[in-house]
Amino acid sequence: MNELFFKTFVITFYRAFLGFFILVILVFGVFMEMKQHLMIAERLLHDFIGFYTILLIFLGYSLAQKRFQIRLLNDKHYRIFHQLGFFTWHQLGRNFLPVWLANHALILVYSVLLTYVGIGINAGGKLGILWLFLIGIFLADITLLYFKLKKPFPESTRVRPAIFRNLSFEFWFLMHLRENRTLLILAVKIISIFLLNGFFYFYFGGGYDLRWLEFGLLCAAYVHFPIWLEKDGFESAQLSYFRNMPLSFSRKIWQHSVPILLILFPELALLVFKFGTLENIPDLVFLLILLIAINMGIYGLIKLRNEQEKALKLGYLVFFFLFLLVIFGIHPLIISAVCLIPFLVSVRARYSV
Repeated sequence: MNELFFKTFVITFYRAFLGFFILVILVFGVFMEMKQHLMIAERLLHDFIGFYTILLIFLGYSLAQKRFQIRLLNDKHYRIFHQLGFFTWHQLGRNFLPVWLANHALILVYSVLLTYVGIGINAGGKLGILWLFLIGIFLADITLLYFKLKKPFPESTRVRPAIFRNLSFEFWFLMHLRENRTLLILAVKIISIFLLNGFFYFYFGGGYDLRWLEFGLLCAAYVHFPIWLEKDGFESAQLSYFRNMPLSFSRKIWQHSVPILLILFPELALLVFKFGTLENIPDLVFLLILLIAINMGIYGLIKLRNEQEKALKLGYLVFFFLFLLVIFGIHPLIISAVCLIPFLVSVRARYSV
């Protein structure tokens, strides 16, 4: 039974959010050393806001996992699992404990790291809160699942949004991210904002020119690579019907620009907040254009390459090419123009999404 639960609720979960987990492992497992993780953990345990922020992140992760699990149980192919409603709460908890541990392995590993650091700095009170919080998440998770299974299997109904009844085409991908890739978009935004804050911290510390911020924008743009892969996959799989409906070049640019700008809004707002003084306005405009153009260029490269593996290889080469342009002091507007070329080429055909 545990093997069946594992294949159904664990492998499916990790497969659905593969981009999120690859991004987390790449950033926190490859680009960061253990010494840096220990320093961050110590800072989180010392800082009141930081500690409760990490608890809030754990809660968000758990809610996203539970939301995915409930949607899975609502699917007609998983109707058989509603027979688990005959289990008592204790039986259900005992059988789903391995599933919960597997799906929450990421936050459990980080909790063990926080515990290791907390013991060394005598932060026993916060460690007690941390593990009581995790136990509470588990109990709430099993309780929600228990009451969900006790209810009759839901009828297939079509629910119209209460506010956005006629959602424009430009917002469809954003709704797809909200419904199906919640963890991915949250991870990308958190890592991107964290990365940009680090670049601004060293920039204002002195010793760096504008090229340092340009490199930071390049790195932040490449953090969004999984989002643009998802956008291309969403359009290829779910919007293929619209390839039979020719659109003007200007209309297609608008339909792609709106979701890209909305996704990049936190980074654009951070740029304005951190760099938006009167004397910096010209450079600020150049940086805003550069961030948008690099992301559009990445999306254009992915769109031009049908296979993700080819898009990744080409993306690496382009990263180092853009890095060289930044290092040699090429003007940001020129770099932006270079980045926009693949985007404009990828949307030029009338019979494409």
